[in-house]
Amino acid sequence: MADNESRPSRRRYFLGICALIAVVFIWVSSSFAMNSIFGEQNYDKPFLVTYLNTATFSFYLIPLLFAYKRKNVFSPEELIMREDPTADYLTTNNNEPNRRSSLASDENEAQRSSFIVNEEESGRSSHDRLNTIETIRLSLMFCILWFCANYTTNASLAYTSVGSSTILSSTSGLFTLAIGALFRVEKLTLIRVAAVAVSFGGVVLVSYSDQESATKEPPKEPTAEIAEASAPLIGDFLALAGAFFYGCYTTLLKRRIGDESRINMPLFFGFVGAFNVLLLWPIFPILHWTGLETFEIPHGGILWATLLLNAFIGTFVSDYLWLLSMLMTSPLVVTLGISLTIPLALMGDVIFKHIIPNLQYAAGAVLVLVGFFAVNFATLSEAENNDKYADREIIPQEEDESDDVERASVAVEEQPQQSSSSISR
Repeated sequence: MADNESRPSRRRYFLGICALIAVVFIWVSSSFAMNSIFGEQNYDKPFLVTYLNTATFSFYLIPLLFAYKRKNVFSPEELIMREDPTADYLTTNNNEPNRRSSLASDENEAQRSSFIVNEEESGRSSHDRLNTIETIRLSLMFCILWFCANYTTNASLAYTSVGSSTILSSTSGLFTLAIGALFRVEKLTLIRVAAVAVSFGGVVLVSYSDQESATKEPPKEPTAEIAEASAPLIGDFLALAGAFFYGCYTTLLKRRIGDESRINMPLFFGFVGAFNVLLLWPIFPILHWTGLETFEIPHGGILWATLLLNAFIGTFVSDYLWLLSMLMTSPLVVTLGISLTIPLALMGDVIFKHIIPNLQYAAGAVLVLVGFFAVNFATLSEAENNDKYADREIIPQEEDESDDVERASVAVEEQPQQSSSSISR
């Protein structure tokens, strides 16, 4: 029964896939927006952009603060009881049901406003759920790792194209499978290994085709000709680093949390944003004085609109959906699912940049899709087999227990008869 409860249901799994598909569309749009910010709009500030995106997570704390205040506001009946102790004694039998129902409704409304997951629906007891202190500690543990993954990915878009960054970021499936197997979050089955290999083969084909056909733009403010020549290599390295960090925090979050019902996700993301705002601001003067990234206020209304929309939709909404989908499915499914950004980015290049891919690029995109559907099929098959095994396992156990009881009772009845017969002999 425990194995059956720990496995995601089919409905929950498909909801996670729907959230994952939404994340794919949002992240591809965000990548093109980032490329436009660093390229056409000439604002090559990846650290500042990532810092702004992360800061939007702090807005998750606002409804939680309002909900906390509402829980501490007393109703008129409670105020009367506090002022007159005898009223509490006299009205206990008459008003207790109404007072409890009003408090329950207020608490439920506060929980809805703070996006708290209902524990009754999750089927878990309250002691399994992370409390506020544990959630804050978890946010502190993962805030820097999350920022590193997003910063390296965003910075790669300043040195290379959207296609190259997307392709190399998809190699996070290899890191997720390796780290997940190390921490026993993912199982190394033949189908999963083959799916990752097929997906990686598609990544190689697309990457090789992109290296041949796409023209890579250097940073807008190069310090030297050597920096211009090494810009594509820097972008590729940053994208791979982002894939590594992504695989790390995806697997470690799954290991630490396990199920989405155990954590208050708005509280988690809210403190991730708050900790990043408080801990990372001293890096701005360091980057400015060293010349790695000079501090500059965004210029123009279009740039401001692009930055804000990308921050709220590309980070505030998408990362919430990403964590939800990861906890509803598995880190490997989500990581390979993010590889779907490759064919979607291909469509974006065709529509917006009028770049027609060659046959090699298209074949690589197909391989990525095949790997994604293969790992999803394997995960669903494992869930169904475990459910059937659990159903088979429960009934025979009950029958065996009843048989054992009957045998014991028969043995007890036969024992006196045997003893009496031995005495008569």
